[in-house]
Amino acid sequence: MSHPLLFAPTLPQPDRPLLVFLPGLDGTGRLLAPQVAGLVPHFDLRCALIPPDNRQGWDALADAILAAMEPLRGDRPLYLLGESFGGCLALHLALRHPQAVQHLILLNVASALRRHPWLRWASHLAPWVPDWMFRSAGSVTLPLIATFDRMAPATQQLFVETVRPIPQDCVAWRLSLLLEFAPDPAALQRMTRPALLLASDRDRLFDSHQEAQRLQRWLPQAQIYRLPHSGHGALLEAAVNLAEILAQTNRLPSLPAPALGESQGAVESTAAPMDG
Repeated sequence: MSHPLLFAPTLPQPDRPLLVFLPGLDGTGRLLAPQVAGLVPHFDLRCALIPPDNRQGWDALADAILAAMEPLRGDRPLYLLGESFGGCLALHLALRHPQAVQHLILLNVASALRRHPWLRWASHLAPWVPDWMFRSAGSVTLPLIATFDRMAPATQQLFVETVRPIPQDCVAWRLSLLLEFAPDPAALQRMTRPALLLASDRDRLFDSHQEAQRLQRWLPQAQIYRLPHSGHGALLEAAVNLAEILAQTNRLPSLPAPALGESQGAVESTAAPMDG
């Protein structure tokens, strides 16, 4: 079994704060590419690569990611950016190693999967679906993940080339992890690190805004930022500029005045009432 590793999508910048991207179900880290140019002036970037044959549970996976980051961190602030599956992993790592992470950025966290009956049903069936059927289902499932009409043609190609080759057994394993993912609300309430919860209103997989509100009830330092026009894979969309969003929410290490565009959504600073 292979272990996770980190790669730099651009030249390392050891004098900048470290930002580590934990990817979605694909596990490749390649889908941060549309955001790299905007983030480079502010961060030393690393992307996690979780090999398809990796079968570590949440604890071991979080520990392995932390071990890969340790030689890079030094005394620099660590920004942990987690998307979908990677959002669950980032949250688990921050709960397991609270002193390691200074800033938590979570996009469309897949912690909602276990509360969606059709997704639970699909995840249980995934290991038993014939390979030919699994491959042919891609034409149906890919538009659920990405909003193609908001992506540049080159990004569309990158997305399809990244997601389609994922092995069926890898998808089944990571879906089984998501079904198990149930962080303790009491542990979430003890988290003191600031968390930015990015939530897409046009997410066709989950109700990501509702999930962000649920997490915000428990995370004492959480802020929601809505992406009203975005789908599940928001970082792939041409109108979404993560660096601008971090500037607007005062999350950048330095704060040049950005030219805010259509990508900007709405910040929600008030938590919803606790409903248990």
